[in-house]
Amino acid sequence: MGFSGLFSDILTLLSLAELGVGTAILYSMYKPAATGDHRRVAALLNLYKKVYNTIGILITIIGLCLTPFLGFLISDIPDMPEIPIIYLLYLLNTTASYFFVYKKSILITDQKSYISSLIYISTTTAQNILQIVFLLLTHNFIVYLIIQVVCTMANNIAISIYVDRHYSYLKEYKNEQLDKESKVAIYNNVKAMFVSKLSSAVVTSTDNLLISKFVSTIVLGLYSNYTLFTTMFRTILSKIFEALTGSVGNLVALESGDKVYKTFRKIWFVNFWLVSFSCAGLFALVNTFIELWVGESYLLNLQVVFIICLNLYMRLIRNTFLTFNDTYGMFKQLKPKCIAEAAINFVVSLIMVGSLKMGIYGVLLGTFISNITTNFWYEPYLLYTKKFNVPMSKYFVLFAEYFVLTAISAGGSYWICNFLIDVGGWIGFIVKVIAVCVIVNLFYAIVFARTDEFKYLLGIVKAKIKR
Repeated sequence: MGFSGLFSDILTLLSLAELGVGTAILYSMYKPAATGDHRRVAALLNLYKKVYNTIGILITIIGLCLTPFLGFLISDIPDMPEIPIIYLLYLLNTTASYFFVYKKSILITDQKSYISSLIYISTTTAQNILQIVFLLLTHNFIVYLIIQVVCTMANNIAISIYVDRHYSYLKEYKNEQLDKESKVAIYNNVKAMFVSKLSSAVVTSTDNLLISKFVSTIVLGLYSNYTLFTTMFRTILSKIFEALTGSVGNLVALESGDKVYKTFRKIWFVNFWLVSFSCAGLFALVNTFIELWVGESYLLNLQVVFIICLNLYMRLIRNTFLTFNDTYGMFKQLKPKCIAEAAINFVVSLIMVGSLKMGIYGVLLGTFISNITTNFWYEPYLLYTKKFNVPMSKYFVLFAEYFVLTAISAGGSYWICNFLIDVGGWIGFIVKVIAVCVIVNLFYAIVFARTDEFKYLLGIVKAKIKR
């Protein structure tokens, strides 16, 4: 688990070579996709393919060059000859995606992200089943990773085949090129996006590097058990917002600022409900689950669990802002925030884990401090003042309301699960899961029953049930 967290984050840092090209090109595709300009969409996709093939080769070369230096970042682990092989399989799993992923963008802009999501669910389910079976049979981590690589490739190839079959115009315009002016515009956005990518990598990836170096790779393994759940929530919610990206892109391209703001409020409400429910459930149940799953010796203390859930909430509540800022193309405006976030996170986390000896809690507290001093106010500021023409006070009031309600639901869920429900074992855990699901969602349904945002969410749920 420690290797998994460490190597994944090393490769996240290597992925800085992507420079934000994908986001910049995707932003350029919204308008031609909305107006049916197939020739321009194909030209953008051709550029995407060329750049990503180059990036895939570059990351492979740099990743191979880092192999001899892995020992510097690993602590409290005996010499293991398998470490380079494990790392190289993680590298292959990362780089393989770059040669196919560009085709996924056409599904996003065409508002058909559900296709890629269904393929992802199918291949991931197959991957999990195969990994479980082979771990039970062989107890071999390398076999586990080989299955991961094969299923990642299968996912990308399946998406590629679907796109080739359903978007025949891409073959018709396979040699279409962008004009010089468009390339310059994309290049300028890429320069701005690089800072954002760098910031994101520093914030999300250096935590594990610092924990492995200054605390322990074994402690990182314990922490990785918790990040299994935070990654799961982030993946599920990112798929939802990935599906919304094309619709938001069309909305921004074609509608007035007032209509966009009203839609933004509704989407943010849905995001809040999902994020708040996820974080409340995680805080109340994660230690109970880990104790039942692998034992009490794998638990982190409640203080660390709290900061893990708090960081997850602060990250996921931004989903709506990130989606709208990207679709508005606010890349240059986000540069100063990204630089400040990365610097604050690294310096504060390093001081807390190095000088103050606060361990894993200090590293995670540094991430929270960098978030609250930058993202918390600057991303909303760009949207509210520059695009919506709405006072920032409305954002702060609504954020405070959402945060207080989340604190109440998380605290209440924790008290009910750990002090009120006196049933042990897996049966007790299932009872607690049901209790959290009912209590949190019923609480929010009562609080928001008369709001337009709740009626919007209820309409979505009813429509899905009818379908």
